[in-house]
Amino acid sequence: MATRRLVKNIFGDRSSLTLRALLREPEKKWTLVDLTKEGISISLASDVLSKAEARGYVERVIKGPDSYTRLIRKDVLLKDWLSEYAFEQNDQSYYLTTDKNFLKTCVTYLKQKKKAFALTLYSASRLVSPYVKDDRHFIYLDVRRDEFPVFLKTMEAQLNLYKLVQGGNVCFILPFYRSSIFRDSGTITGFPVVSRLQLYLDLMPFPPTGTEEVEHLA
Repeated sequence: MATRRLVKNIFGDRSSLTLRALLREPEKKWTLVDLTKEGISISLASDVLSKAEARGYVERVIKGPDSYTRLIRKDVLLKDWLSEYAFEQNDQSYYLTTDKNFLKTCVTYLKQKKKAFALTLYSASRLVSPYVKDDRHFIYLDVRRDEFPVFLKTMEAQLNLYKLVQGGNVCFILPFYRSSIFRDSGTITGFPVVSRLQLYLDLMPFPPTGTEEVEHLA
C-alpha cells in the first residue's frame, strides 16, 4: 500500500501553488475542488492547507460539501515566506552587455527560439513604476536544467555578451519556482513579467535597495 508523501515545506515549488492561489484572491472561500482547477492535487492542497491552518494563516470551515478555506493573516504569511525564500535559491548567470537596446534584442532572440521568459527585480519594477535607479536586466528563462549552460553559451555568441563570475548588467535565471514563474506571469508594455507576488518575493530581500523599491510600488 503506497504511502502519501507529506509536504515538508509549504513554500516549496509545487506546494506554493496553493498559497499563491489564496494570495491572488484573498477574500475568496476556497474549496479543494477550486484548488484542483489550479493544477494542484487534492492531497497536496489538503496537506498545505492543514499546515497553513496550524501556522494561523488560514481559517478552515468544515461543513461537509460546503467546507472551505479562507486566508485570514496575509501579512504573517508573506513575512514567513520571505524568511524561507531568497532570490539566491535560483540558479543565476551574470553577463556584461554594451548594447543600449539589449532588452529588445534579447526578447527578439528568445521569441525566435520559442523560449518562454519573464522579467523580474528591477527589469520588472521599472515597467510598473520606476523608482530606484538600476538599469540591470534580470530575466527568468524557461529551459531545462541540463540545457541551461548550453543555451547560455549560444546566447553569449549571438548577443555579444561577456561572461562574468559576478556583477555585470545582465542576469539570466533558472527559476526555483519553476511551476509558477511562467504560468503566473503577465505582460506590461509588451514584456512578460513575473506575478506581483513573485516580484515582491524577489525584490523585498534583494540588496541593497529592494525593500525601498517594494515600498514605492506598494
